[in-house]
Amino acid sequence: MPESHYTERQRESLKLWIELLRYSSKLEQLIDDKLRQNYGQNISRFDVLSQLVREQEDGLTVGELAGRLIASKGNITGLLDRMKKDDLIIKQAKTDDRRSYLVHITDKGLKLFRDMAGNNAKWIEQALESIDIDHMKDFTLFLSKSRNSLD
Repeated sequence: MPESHYTERQRESLKLWIELLRYSSKLEQLIDDKLRQNYGQNISRFDVLSQLVREQEDGLTVGELAGRLIASKGNITGLLDRMKKDDLIIKQAKTDDRRSYLVHITDKGLKLFRDMAGNNAKWIEQALESIDIDHMKDFTLFLSKSRNSLD
């Protein structure tokens, strides 16, 4: 459909969507590069550890974990197997269903995550340094409301 057939709101909506995608992709790549350079990890592994830190006591099933991940795409089973091999997580068969596993973070994974998370906060702050804090708060609220309207 030629651009002239779009309403002004449609054109602006498409422009915003494209800019959000570009920005998100660029920021994700920046953080992924820093995690790889500084820790030999990637953003998917950071994402997994981030979710497991929140559930240290009970752990998460593979399905629950997959549903919570933000940055991780692709083969969750392979990702978890590699992280288990690196002693960052453990997988335990559930007592009530031997086909299902609970995933927990290990002490090594927790130590690594805490170190990465501290630096990640600095990297994100640096990446967003051109935005003053009041605009950050407004934009965060705007995006949250917009995302909730999609649900």
